[in-house]
Amino acid sequence: MIIGPRRIILIGAIAAIAATIILLPIIFAQTAPDLNKVDVRLSKVSVTKADEEKIDLKVVFTLANPTEQTATTSKIEYELFADGVLLGPQTISYEDIPPNGRPAIFGNGSVDISGPFVVEYSDDLATIYDKIGNDAQNVRWGVKGTAQIESTLTTVPKDFQNEI
Repeated sequence: MIIGPRRIILIGAIAAIAATIILLPIIFAQTAPDLNKVDVRLSKVSVTKADEEKIDLKVVFTLANPTEQTATTSKIEYELFADGVLLGPQTISYEDIPPNGRPAIFGNGSVDISGPFVVEYSDDLATIYDKIGNDAQNVRWGVKGTAQIESTLTTVPKDFQNEI
């Protein structure tokens, strides 16, 4: 049986598609930046509004990228602490935004990402609530969480924890 030119082209096209499917993830894995080097730090917490029932805070994170390739983040999940007291969990999410609209962390650069945090008054938080409302500059802020760092086809969960 002789294989005709149309079948040779069809077999070649199928082989090319199969090779692409197999080799593409390998190529991306070899050329992907080390996203674990991206540093996520709490850089600032400020009071935007305070009253007797709740305090609105602005929490600012700095993401530093020491690699050569651009990265982004889709989500930062964290717990905020004030003088060692857990205020609660919060999430800054960009998951509903296409990757090209998310904050870009350019190679050898950094970006600040901020989000709101609401502290509602409760008897358990009364002492720290008063301190935040009256003198937020002298509060020792802490954070513990995970950020989803992304680049091309790679997503890495990056754990972080620090105090300011």
